[in-house]
Amino acid sequence: MTTLDELLRQHHRLTTVHVERWVARGLLHPTGSVETWSFEQIDVARARLLAELIDEMGFDDESVETVVDLVDQVNTLRRQLDLLGHAIAEQPAATREAIAQALVRLTARV
Repeated sequence: MTTLDELLRQHHRLTTVHVERWVARGLLHPTGSVETWSFEQIDVARARLLAELIDEMGFDDESVETVVDLVDQVNTLRRQLDLLGHAIAEQPAATREAIAQALVRLTARV
């Protein structure tokens, strides 16, 4: 867990105002009260992304929310595909082969 002070030290461009605004908008999810906020690694990485989008790329708050929503969707899809791959790997060889053949057939249609 990372405190607010540690987060601000890690990302020199960030201010308390940035972080408070992102928490209020639901883009960061610290634990604890405002005085003792702690951030998990995912929020630390997200804060870095938010700062880059705003400071380096010039995105406004609405655009940032859209980008973060899309990134979240991509990450959700990756996790789902990973689970699907594990589920397929647990199937008998004949089932895995049938799935592989179906993918080849369906890919040829695209």
